[in-house]
Amino acid sequence: MGTKEEKKEPTPLKNNVKPYGKVLLTLKNQLLPEEKLANTPSQNDGLSMDAETDLRIHGCEQIQTAGILLKLPQVAMATGQVLLQRFYYSKSLVRHPVEHTAMACVCLASKIEEAPRRVRDVVNVFTHIRQVNSGNPIHPVVLDENYIHLKNMVIKAERRVLKELGFCVHIKHPHKIIVMYLQVLGFQNNQKLMQYSWNYMNDSLRTDVFVRYQPETVACACIYLTSRKLKIPLPKSPHWYTIFGASEPEIRDICIRILKLYNRPKSNIEDLEQQVEKLCEKYKSNLRAKTKGASGAVSPNNNSQEHQKTSAHNAWGGFISRSGSHMPPPVNDKRSRSRSETRSPDRRHHKKLSKKHRSRTRSPKNHKKDRKRKSYSRSRSNTPHKQRKTRDRKRSRSHSNEREGKNDRYIDRYEDKYDRERKYKDDRDGKHKEDRERYDERKERNSKKYERDEKYREREDNYKEREEKYGTREERYSAKAEKRSKKAKHRDRSESRSKDKRRRS
Repeated sequence: MGTKEEKKEPTPLKNNVKPYGKVLLTLKNQLLPEEKLANTPSQNDGLSMDAETDLRIHGCEQIQTAGILLKLPQVAMATGQVLLQRFYYSKSLVRHPVEHTAMACVCLASKIEEAPRRVRDVVNVFTHIRQVNSGNPIHPVVLDENYIHLKNMVIKAERRVLKELGFCVHIKHPHKIIVMYLQVLGFQNNQKLMQYSWNYMNDSLRTDVFVRYQPETVACACIYLTSRKLKIPLPKSPHWYTIFGASEPEIRDICIRILKLYNRPKSNIEDLEQQVEKLCEKYKSNLRAKTKGASGAVSPNNNSQEHQKTSAHNAWGGFISRSGSHMPPPVNDKRSRSRSETRSPDRRHHKKLSKKHRSRTRSPKNHKKDRKRKSYSRSRSNTPHKQRKTRDRKRSRSHSNEREGKNDRYIDRYEDKYDRERKYKDDRDGKHKEDRERYDERKERNSKKYERDEKYREREDNYKEREEKYGTREERYSAKAEKRSKKAKHRDRSESRSKDKRRRS
Protein backbone atom coordinates (compact mmCIF):
# COMPACT_ATOMS: atom_id res chain seq x y z
CA MET A 1 0.00 0.00 0.00
CA GLY A 2 2.84 2.38 0.92
CA THR A 3 4.88 1.73 -2.21
CA LYS A 4 5.14 4.61 -4.64
CA GLU A 5 4.04 4.10 -8.19
CA GLU A 6 7.03 4.01 -10.46
CA LYS A 7 6.81 6.44 -13.37
CA LYS A 8 7.08 4.74 -16.74
CA GLU A 9 9.79 6.25 -18.89
CA PRO A 10 8.76 7.02 -22.48
CA THR A 11 10.07 4.45 -24.90
CA PRO A 12 12.49 5.94 -27.44
CA LEU A 13 11.32 6.02 -31.04
CA LYS A 14 12.81 3.53 -33.42
CA ASN A 15 15.15 4.70 -36.12
CA ASN A 16 13.31 2.79 -38.84
CA VAL A 17 10.08 4.79 -38.52
CA LYS A 18 8.36 5.44 -41.84
CA PRO A 19 8.18 9.23 -42.49
CA TYR A 20 4.63 10.31 -43.35
CA GLY A 21 3.74 13.27 -45.54
CA LYS A 22 2.10 16.38 -44.15
CA VAL A 23 -0.22 19.06 -45.49
CA LEU A 24 0.40 22.63 -44.35
CA LEU A 25 -2.86 24.63 -44.30
CA THR A 26 -2.01 28.36 -44.28
CA LEU A 27 -3.00 31.39 -46.33
CA LYS A 28 0.61 32.00 -47.41
CA ASN A 29 1.28 28.67 -49.11
CA GLN A 30 -0.81 29.62 -52.18
CA LEU A 31 2.28 31.11 -53.88
CA LEU A 32 4.10 28.83 -56.29
CA PRO A 33 7.89 28.61 -56.81
CA GLU A 34 9.50 29.97 -59.96
CA GLU A 35 10.27 26.47 -61.25
CA LYS A 36 6.57 25.55 -61.51
CA LEU A 37 5.68 28.92 -63.02
CA ALA A 38 8.32 28.60 -65.78
CA ASN A 39 7.55 25.10 -67.13
CA THR A 40 3.83 24.37 -66.95
CA PRO A 41 2.33 20.92 -67.70
CA SER A 42 0.49 22.38 -70.71
CA GLN A 43 3.75 23.56 -72.28
CA ASN A 44 5.28 20.13 -71.63
CA ASP A 45 2.38 18.60 -73.61
CA GLY A 46 3.15 20.84 -76.61
CA LEU A 47 0.80 23.80 -76.05
CA SER A 48 2.31 27.20 -76.78
CA MET A 49 2.58 29.86 -74.09
CA ASP A 50 0.25 32.31 -75.88
CA ALA A 51 -2.42 29.63 -76.38
CA GLU A 52 -2.20 28.66 -72.72
CA THR A 53 -2.58 32.28 -71.62
CA ASP A 54 -5.58 32.77 -73.91
CA LEU A 55 -7.26 29.63 -72.54
CA ARG A 56 -6.63 30.76 -68.96
CA ILE A 57 -8.17 34.17 -69.72
CA HIS A 58 -11.14 32.50 -71.42
CA GLY A 59 -11.75 30.24 -68.40
CA CYS A 60 -11.59 33.20 -65.99
CA GLU A 61 -14.01 35.22 -68.15
CA GLN A 62 -16.44 32.31 -68.18
CA ILE A 63 -16.28 32.09 -64.36
CA GLN A 64 -16.89 35.86 -64.05
CA THR A 65 -19.88 35.81 -66.44
CA ALA A 66 -21.37 32.70 -64.82
CA GLY A 67 -20.99 34.26 -61.37
CA ILE A 68 -22.89 37.37 -62.51
CA LEU A 69 -25.71 35.25 -63.97
CA LEU A 70 -25.82 33.06 -60.84
CA LYS A 71 -25.84 36.21 -58.64
CA LEU A 72 -22.75 35.14 -56.72
CA PRO A 73 -20.75 37.62 -54.62
CA GLN A 74 -17.58 39.03 -56.20
CA VAL A 75 -15.43 37.21 -53.63
CA ALA A 76 -16.78 33.84 -54.85
CA MET A 77 -15.95 34.71 -58.49
CA ALA A 78 -12.44 35.77 -57.48
CA THR A 79 -11.94 32.51 -55.55
CA GLY A 80 -13.00 30.45 -58.58
CA GLN A 81 -10.56 32.26 -60.88
CA VAL A 82 -7.63 31.84 -58.48
CA LEU A 83 -8.45 28.13 -58.10
CA LEU A 84 -8.44 27.75 -61.91
CA GLN A 85 -5.05 29.46 -62.22
CA ARG A 86 -3.53 27.32 -59.47
CA PHE A 87 -4.97 24.07 -60.84
CA TYR A 88 -3.45 24.49 -64.29
CA TYR A 89 0.03 24.84 -62.80
CA SER A 90 -0.24 21.19 -61.67
CA LYS A 91 -2.37 19.75 -64.52
CA SER A 92 -2.38 20.22 -68.28
CA LEU A 93 -4.97 22.06 -70.35
CA VAL A 94 -4.60 19.33 -72.98
CA ARG A 95 -5.79 16.53 -70.69
CA HIS A 96 -8.39 18.49 -68.71
CA PRO A 97 -10.84 20.76 -70.62
CA VAL A 98 -11.13 24.38 -69.51
CA GLU A 99 -14.94 24.44 -69.48
CA HIS A 100 -15.32 21.46 -67.13
CA THR A 101 -12.68 22.87 -64.78
CA ALA A 102 -14.33 26.32 -64.84
CA MET A 103 -17.71 24.76 -63.89
CA ALA A 104 -16.03 22.80 -61.09
CA CYS A 105 -14.28 25.95 -59.80
CA VAL A 106 -17.60 27.86 -59.74
CA CYS A 107 -19.27 25.05 -57.74
CA LEU A 108 -16.33 24.81 -55.34
CA ALA A 109 -15.96 28.58 -54.88
CA SER A 110 -19.68 28.98 -54.16
CA LYS A 111 -19.37 26.39 -51.38
CA ILE A 112 -16.20 27.99 -49.97
CA GLU A 113 -17.74 31.47 -49.81
CA GLU A 114 -21.00 30.10 -48.30
CA ALA A 115 -23.20 30.85 -51.31
CA PRO A 116 -23.70 27.33 -52.73
CA ARG A 117 -25.25 26.76 -56.15
CA ARG A 118 -26.53 23.52 -57.66
CA VAL A 119 -24.55 21.73 -60.36
CA ARG A 120 -27.64 21.83 -62.58
CA ASP A 121 -27.78 25.65 -62.37
CA VAL A 122 -24.07 25.92 -63.19
CA VAL A 123 -24.45 23.64 -66.24
CA ASN A 124 -27.48 25.65 -67.45
CA VAL A 125 -25.59 28.95 -67.14
CA PHE A 126 -22.46 27.68 -68.94
CA THR A 127 -24.61 26.23 -71.75
CA HIS A 128 -26.36 29.60 -72.10
CA ILE A 129 -22.99 31.42 -72.26
CA ARG A 130 -21.73 29.01 -74.96
CA GLN A 131 -24.88 29.51 -77.04
CA VAL A 132 -24.63 33.31 -76.79
CA ASN A 133 -20.91 33.40 -77.65
CA SER A 134 -21.33 31.10 -80.67
CA GLY A 135 -24.40 33.01 -81.93
CA ASN A 136 -26.63 29.93 -81.93
CA PRO A 137 -30.34 30.10 -81.00
CA ILE A 138 -30.83 29.77 -77.26
CA HIS A 139 -32.42 26.49 -76.18
CA PRO A 140 -32.90 25.10 -72.64
CA VAL A 141 -30.80 22.15 -71.48
CA VAL A 142 -32.45 18.79 -72.13
CA LEU A 143 -32.16 16.33 -69.23
CA ASP A 144 -30.84 13.39 -71.23
CA GLU A 145 -27.76 11.14 -71.11
CA ASN A 146 -25.47 13.95 -72.31
CA TYR A 147 -26.57 16.15 -69.42
CA ILE A 148 -25.99 13.34 -66.90
CA HIS A 149 -22.54 12.65 -68.40
CA LEU A 150 -21.62 16.36 -68.23
CA LYS A 151 -22.83 16.61 -64.64
CA ASN A 152 -20.69 13.61 -63.63
CA MET A 153 -17.69 15.16 -65.40
CA VAL A 154 -18.16 18.40 -63.42
CA ILE A 155 -18.35 16.50 -60.11
CA LYS A 156 -15.20 14.53 -60.99
CA ALA A 157 -13.41 17.74 -62.00
CA GLU A 158 -14.34 19.32 -58.64
CA ARG A 159 -12.84 16.34 -56.78
CA ARG A 160 -9.72 16.54 -58.97
CA VAL A 161 -9.25 20.24 -58.17
CA LEU A 162 -9.52 19.53 -54.44
CA LYS A 163 -7.06 16.67 -54.70
CA GLU A 164 -4.47 18.60 -56.72
CA LEU A 165 -4.63 21.65 -54.45
CA GLY A 166 -4.35 19.47 -51.33
CA PHE A 167 -7.65 20.92 -50.02
CA CYS A 168 -5.88 24.30 -49.51
CA VAL A 169 -8.68 26.28 -51.11
CA HIS A 170 -9.15 29.22 -48.74
CA ILE A 171 -7.86 32.35 -50.46
CA LYS A 172 -7.21 35.79 -49.04
CA HIS A 173 -8.51 38.47 -51.42
CA PRO A 174 -7.36 42.13 -51.52
CA HIS A 175 -10.91 43.54 -51.71
CA LYS A 176 -10.98 44.65 -48.07
CA ILE A 177 -7.25 45.42 -48.08
CA ILE A 178 -7.69 48.12 -50.77
CA VAL A 179 -10.38 49.87 -48.72
CA MET A 180 -8.28 49.65 -45.56
CA TYR A 181 -5.13 51.02 -47.27
CA LEU A 182 -7.05 53.94 -48.78
CA GLN A 183 -8.46 54.75 -45.34
CA VAL A 184 -4.91 54.79 -43.95
CA LEU A 185 -3.78 57.08 -46.80
CA GLY A 186 -6.75 59.42 -46.20
CA PHE A 187 -8.59 58.75 -49.50
CA GLN A 188 -11.62 56.95 -48.10
CA ASN A 189 -13.96 59.62 -49.52
CA ASN A 190 -12.48 59.46 -53.02
CA GLN A 191 -14.93 57.03 -54.64
CA LYS A 192 -13.29 57.23 -58.07
CA LEU A 193 -9.90 56.15 -56.75
CA MET A 194 -11.46 53.28 -54.80
CA GLN A 195 -13.59 52.08 -57.74
CA TYR A 196 -10.68 52.17 -60.22
CA SER A 197 -8.43 50.26 -57.82
CA TRP A 198 -11.18 47.67 -57.34
CA ASN A 199 -11.58 47.31 -61.14
CA TYR A 200 -7.84 46.80 -61.67
CA MET A 201 -7.85 44.16 -58.96
CA ASN A 202 -10.77 42.29 -60.61
CA ASP A 203 -8.98 42.38 -63.98
CA SER A 204 -5.75 41.10 -62.42
CA LEU A 205 -7.58 37.86 -61.56
CA ARG A 206 -7.21 36.81 -65.23
CA THR A 207 -3.43 36.88 -64.89
CA ASP A 208 -1.11 34.77 -62.71
CA VAL A 209 -0.50 37.66 -60.29
CA PHE A 210 -2.22 35.97 -57.34
CA VAL A 211 0.01 32.91 -57.72
CA ARG A 212 3.22 34.99 -57.72
CA TYR A 213 2.64 37.70 -55.08
CA GLN A 214 0.86 38.19 -51.78
CA PRO A 215 -2.58 39.92 -51.81
CA GLU A 216 -1.17 42.94 -49.88
CA THR A 217 1.34 43.57 -52.69
CA VAL A 218 -1.42 43.23 -55.33
CA ALA A 219 -3.56 45.77 -53.45
CA CYS A 220 -0.64 48.24 -53.35
CA ALA A 221 -0.04 47.75 -57.10
CA CYS A 222 -3.72 48.44 -57.92
CA ILE A 223 -3.66 51.67 -55.85
CA TYR A 224 -0.32 52.67 -57.45
CA LEU A 225 -1.68 52.12 -60.99
CA THR A 226 -4.91 54.03 -60.25
CA SER A 227 -3.07 57.00 -58.74
CA ARG A 228 -0.85 57.19 -61.86
CA LYS A 229 -3.90 57.08 -64.14
CA LEU A 230 -5.92 59.69 -62.22
CA LYS A 231 -2.74 61.77 -61.47
CA ILE A 232 -3.30 61.76 -57.72
CA PRO A 233 -0.10 62.38 -55.72
CA LEU A 234 0.79 59.91 -52.96
CA PRO A 235 3.45 60.19 -50.22
CA LYS A 236 7.05 59.64 -51.43
CA SER A 237 9.29 60.27 -48.44
CA PRO A 238 9.19 57.50 -47.42
CA HIS A 239 7.27 55.70 -50.14
CA TRP A 240 3.76 54.85 -48.98
CA TYR A 241 3.89 51.18 -50.08
CA THR A 242 6.89 50.42 -47.85
CA ILE A 243 4.57 50.76 -44.83
CA PHE A 244 2.53 47.84 -46.15
CA GLY A 245 5.54 45.61 -46.83
CA ALA A 246 5.70 45.98 -50.63
CA SER A 247 8.65 46.88 -52.86
CA GLU A 248 8.81 48.95 -56.06
CA PRO A 249 10.04 46.15 -58.40
CA GLU A 250 7.17 43.87 -57.34
CA ILE A 251 4.60 46.65 -57.82
CA ARG A 252 6.00 47.53 -61.27
CA ASP A 253 5.93 43.88 -62.35
CA ILE A 254 2.27 43.54 -61.30
CA CYS A 255 1.33 46.76 -63.12
CA ILE A 256 3.06 45.59 -66.33
CA ARG A 257 1.22 42.25 -66.22
CA ILE A 258 -2.15 43.99 -65.75
CA LEU A 259 -1.49 46.48 -68.58
CA LYS A 260 -0.40 43.68 -70.95
CA LEU A 261 -3.83 42.15 -70.45
CA TYR A 262 -5.47 45.24 -72.03
CA ASN A 263 -3.09 45.29 -75.02
CA ARG A 264 -3.69 41.60 -75.76
CA PRO A 265 -5.84 40.93 -78.89
CA LYS A 266 -9.04 38.95 -78.57
CA SER A 267 -8.46 35.25 -79.14
CA ASN A 268 -10.51 32.88 -81.32
CA ILE A 269 -11.81 30.15 -79.03
CA GLU A 270 -12.62 27.72 -81.85
CA ASP A 271 -9.00 27.73 -83.09
CA LEU A 272 -7.74 27.19 -79.54
CA GLU A 273 -10.11 24.25 -79.04
CA GLN A 274 -8.91 22.69 -82.32
CA GLN A 275 -5.28 22.99 -81.16
CA VAL A 276 -6.13 21.36 -77.85
CA GLU A 277 -8.02 18.52 -79.60
CA LYS A 278 -5.04 17.77 -81.87
CA LEU A 279 -2.63 17.68 -78.92
CA CYS A 280 -5.08 15.50 -76.97
CA GLU A 281 -5.27 12.97 -79.84
CA LYS A 282 -1.48 12.98 -80.08
CA TYR A 283 -1.18 12.36 -76.34
CA LYS A 284 -3.68 9.47 -76.51
CA SER A 285 -1.88 7.84 -79.45
CA ASN A 286 1.46 8.05 -77.59
CA LEU A 287 -0.19 6.52 -74.54
CA ARG A 288 -1.57 3.65 -76.62
CA ALA A 289 1.84 3.02 -78.17
CA LYS A 290 3.43 2.90 -74.70
CA THR A 291 0.86 0.43 -73.41
CA LYS A 292 1.34 -1.81 -76.49
CA GLY A 293 5.11 -1.76 -76.03
CA ALA A 294 4.76 -2.65 -72.36
CA SER A 295 2.41 -5.55 -73.15
CA GLY A 296 4.72 -6.88 -75.91
CA ALA A 297 7.75 -6.91 -73.60
CA VAL A 298 6.29 -9.76 -71.51
CA SER A 299 7.73 -13.17 -72.53
CA PRO A 300 5.62 -16.38 -72.80
CA ASN A 301 7.73 -18.13 -70.10
CA ASN A 302 6.80 -15.43 -67.61
CA ASN A 303 3.17 -15.84 -68.54
CA SER A 304 3.26 -19.58 -67.94
CA GLN A 305 4.96 -19.13 -64.56
CA GLU A 306 2.40 -16.51 -63.52
CA HIS A 307 -0.41 -18.81 -64.67
CA GLN A 308 0.97 -21.63 -62.55
CA LYS A 309 1.23 -19.39 -59.52
CA THR A 310 -2.30 -18.05 -59.88
CA SER A 311 -3.70 -21.53 -60.41
CA ALA A 312 -1.96 -22.71 -57.24
CA HIS A 313 -3.33 -19.82 -55.23
CA ASN A 314 -6.87 -19.95 -56.62
CA ALA A 315 -7.28 -23.71 -56.15
CA TRP A 316 -9.15 -23.28 -52.87
CA GLY A 317 -11.67 -20.85 -54.34
CA GLY A 318 -10.14 -17.79 -52.68
CA PHE A 319 -9.05 -19.42 -49.35
CA ILE A 320 -5.29 -18.93 -49.59
CA SER A 321 -3.06 -20.63 -47.03
CA ARG A 322 -1.02 -18.21 -44.91
CA SER A 323 1.91 -20.58 -44.35
CA GLY A 324 2.30 -21.34 -48.06
CA SER A 325 3.12 -25.00 -47.41
CA HIS A 326 -0.37 -26.32 -48.18
CA MET A 327 -1.15 -27.22 -51.75
CA PRO A 328 -4.48 -28.19 -53.29
CA PRO A 329 -5.41 -31.86 -52.85
CA PRO A 330 -4.94 -34.17 -55.85
CA VAL A 331 -8.02 -34.72 -57.98
CA ASN A 332 -8.83 -38.37 -58.88
CA ASP A 333 -9.99 -39.03 -62.39
CA LYS A 334 -11.85 -42.17 -61.35
CA ARG A 335 -15.38 -41.53 -60.21
CA SER A 336 -17.58 -44.01 -58.46
CA ARG A 337 -21.05 -44.61 -59.81
CA SER A 338 -22.75 -44.19 -56.46
CA ARG A 339 -23.83 -40.66 -55.56
CA SER A 340 -23.40 -41.16 -51.85
CA GLU A 341 -21.74 -38.26 -50.08
CA THR A 342 -18.14 -38.92 -49.04
CA ARG A 343 -17.26 -36.71 -46.11
CA SER A 344 -13.65 -35.73 -45.83
CA PRO A 345 -11.96 -32.96 -43.79
CA ASP A 346 -10.81 -31.26 -46.96
CA ARG A 347 -14.37 -30.45 -48.07
CA ARG A 348 -15.46 -28.55 -44.98
CA HIS A 349 -15.47 -25.22 -46.85
CA HIS A 350 -17.93 -26.42 -49.47
CA LYS A 351 -21.64 -25.88 -49.08
CA LYS A 352 -24.01 -28.66 -48.18
CA LEU A 353 -25.11 -30.74 -51.09
CA SER A 354 -28.61 -30.21 -52.43
CA LYS A 355 -31.31 -32.85 -52.42
CA LYS A 356 -30.56 -33.87 -56.01
CA HIS A 357 -26.95 -34.84 -55.20
CA ARG A 358 -27.62 -36.63 -51.96
CA SER A 359 -27.45 -40.40 -51.63
CA ARG A 360 -30.40 -42.36 -52.95
CA THR A 361 -29.50 -45.62 -51.14
CA ARG A 362 -32.20 -46.85 -48.83
CA SER A 363 -31.00 -49.61 -46.55
CA PRO A 364 -33.53 -52.01 -44.99
CA LYS A 365 -32.29 -50.96 -41.49
CA ASN A 366 -33.95 -47.56 -41.90
CA HIS A 367 -37.24 -49.23 -42.97
CA LYS A 368 -38.06 -51.76 -40.33
CA LYS A 369 -41.77 -51.84 -41.13
CA ASP A 370 -41.38 -52.53 -44.85
CA ARG A 371 -38.51 -55.03 -44.92
CA LYS A 372 -39.50 -56.49 -48.30
CA ARG A 373 -38.77 -53.15 -50.00
CA LYS A 374 -35.82 -53.32 -52.35
CA SER A 375 -32.89 -50.90 -52.33
CA TYR A 376 -32.69 -48.32 -55.13
CA SER A 377 -28.97 -47.62 -55.13
CA ARG A 378 -27.34 -46.86 -58.44
CA SER A 379 -24.46 -49.18 -57.76
CA ARG A 380 -24.10 -52.29 -59.94
CA SER A 381 -26.64 -54.96 -59.07
CA ASN A 382 -27.81 -58.29 -60.49
CA THR A 383 -31.22 -56.93 -61.57
CA PRO A 384 -32.22 -57.85 -65.14
CA HIS A 385 -31.82 -55.39 -67.96
CA LYS A 386 -35.61 -55.17 -68.71
CA GLN A 387 -36.43 -53.77 -65.28
CA ARG A 388 -33.94 -50.98 -65.76
CA LYS A 389 -35.45 -50.07 -69.15
CA THR A 390 -38.99 -49.89 -67.74
CA ARG A 391 -37.75 -47.76 -64.85
CA ASP A 392 -36.02 -45.35 -67.26
CA ARG A 393 -39.18 -45.11 -69.39
CA LYS A 394 -41.32 -44.26 -66.36
CA ARG A 395 -38.84 -41.57 -65.31
CA SER A 396 -38.74 -40.07 -68.81
CA ARG A 397 -42.56 -40.02 -68.91
CA SER A 398 -42.75 -38.34 -65.53
CA HIS A 399 -40.20 -35.72 -66.68
CA SER A 400 -42.14 -35.07 -69.90
CA ASN A 401 -45.39 -34.73 -67.92
CA GLU A 402 -43.75 -32.27 -65.56
CA ARG A 403 -42.46 -30.22 -68.48
CA GLU A 404 -45.88 -30.14 -70.11
CA GLY A 405 -47.46 -29.07 -66.83
CA LYS A 406 -44.89 -26.28 -66.46
CA ASN A 407 -45.48 -25.12 -70.04
CA ASP A 408 -49.22 -25.03 -69.43
CA ARG A 409 -48.69 -22.99 -66.32
CA TYR A 410 -46.45 -20.53 -68.17
CA ILE A 411 -48.99 -20.24 -71.02
CA ASP A 412 -51.84 -19.61 -68.54
CA ARG A 413 -49.77 -17.00 -66.75
CA TYR A 414 -48.92 -15.11 -69.95
CA GLU A 415 -52.54 -15.32 -71.15
CA ASP A 416 -53.73 -13.85 -67.86
CA LYS A 417 -51.13 -11.12 -68.18
CA TYR A 418 -52.19 -10.38 -71.76
CA ASP A 419 -55.87 -10.27 -70.72
CA ARG A 420 -55.03 -7.91 -67.89
CA GLU A 421 -53.05 -5.61 -70.19
CA ARG A 422 -55.80 -5.62 -72.81
CA LYS A 423 -58.43 -4.85 -70.15
CA TYR A 424 -56.26 -2.05 -68.78
CA LYS A 425 -55.81 -0.67 -72.30
CA ASP A 426 -59.55 -0.77 -72.99
CA ASP A 427 -60.29 0.97 -69.69
CA ARG A 428 -57.68 3.59 -70.46
CA ASP A 429 -59.06 4.19 -73.96
CA GLY A 430 -62.57 4.46 -72.52
CA LYS A 431 -61.38 6.99 -69.96
CA HIS A 432 -59.60 8.97 -72.67
CA LYS A 433 -62.79 8.96 -74.75
CA GLU A 434 -64.86 10.18 -71.80
CA ASP A 435 -62.31 12.88 -71.04
CA ARG A 436 -62.36 13.96 -74.68
CA GLU A 437 -66.16 14.21 -74.69
CA ARG A 438 -66.10 16.24 -71.48
CA TYR A 439 -63.47 18.50 -72.96
CA ASP A 440 -65.58 19.05 -76.11
CA GLU A 441 -68.69 19.85 -74.02
CA ARG A 442 -66.75 22.29 -71.92
CA LYS A 443 -65.33 23.87 -75.05
CA GLU A 444 -68.83 24.36 -76.51
CA ARG A 445 -70.05 25.87 -73.26
CA ASN A 446 -67.10 28.24 -73.16
CA SER A 447 -67.64 29.24 -76.80
CA LYS A 448 -71.31 30.04 -76.08
CA LYS A 449 -70.33 31.95 -73.01
CA TYR A 450 -67.76 33.85 -75.04
CA GLU A 451 -70.42 34.74 -77.65
CA ARG A 452 -72.73 35.94 -74.88
CA ASP A 453 -69.92 38.00 -73.42
CA GLU A 454 -69.26 39.53 -76.83
CA LYS A 455 -72.92 40.56 -77.12
CA TYR A 456 -72.79 42.12 -73.66
CA ARG A 457 -69.63 43.95 -74.61
CA GLU A 458 -71.28 45.30 -77.78
CA ARG A 459 -74.27 46.53 -75.75
CA GLU A 460 -72.00 48.19 -73.24
CA ASP A 461 -70.06 49.86 -76.04
CA ASN A 462 -73.33 51.15 -77.52
CA TYR A 463 -74.37 52.48 -74.11
CA LYS A 464 -71.04 54.22 -73.70
CA GLU A 465 -71.25 55.80 -77.16
CA ARG A 466 -74.81 57.02 -76.43
CA GLU A 467 -73.69 58.42 -73.08
CA GLU A 468 -70.78 60.21 -74.72
CA LYS A 469 -73.11 61.62 -77.36
CA TYR A 470 -76.23 62.39 -75.30
CA GLY A 471 -74.93 62.14 -71.75
CA THR A 472 -75.99 59.87 -68.95
CA ARG A 473 -79.59 59.17 -67.91
CA GLU A 474 -79.37 61.48 -64.92
CA GLU A 475 -78.06 64.31 -67.05
CA ARG A 476 -80.85 63.78 -69.58
CA TYR A 477 -83.51 63.67 -66.85
CA SER A 478 -82.12 66.83 -65.26
CA ALA A 479 -82.11 68.59 -68.67
CA LYS A 480 -85.74 67.60 -69.31
CA ALA A 481 -86.72 68.78 -65.83
CA GLU A 482 -85.04 72.15 -66.46
CA LYS A 483 -86.92 72.50 -69.73
CA ARG A 484 -90.23 71.72 -68.03
CA SER A 485 -89.52 74.19 -65.28
CA LYS A 486 -88.64 76.87 -67.86
CA LYS A 487 -91.83 76.17 -69.80
CA ALA A 488 -93.86 76.39 -66.60
CA LYS A 489 -92.28 79.72 -65.68
CA HIS A 490 -92.86 81.06 -69.18
CA ARG A 491 -96.51 79.93 -69.01
CA ASP A 492 -96.98 81.61 -65.61
CA ARG A 493 -95.51 84.85 -66.91
CA SER A 494 -97.70 84.86 -69.99
CA GLU A 495 -100.81 84.20 -67.89
CA SER A 496 -99.92 86.98 -65.48
CA ARG A 497 -99.38 89.41 -68.38
CA SER A 498 -102.74 88.54 -69.94
CA LYS A 499 -104.49 89.13 -66.57
CA ASP A 500 -102.82 92.53 -66.23
CA LYS A 501 -104.00 93.54 -69.71
CA ARG A 502 -107.57 92.51 -68.90
CA ARG A 503 -107.60 94.57 -65.73
CA ARG A 504 -106.29 97.65 -67.51
CA SER A 505 -108.87 97.35 -70.18
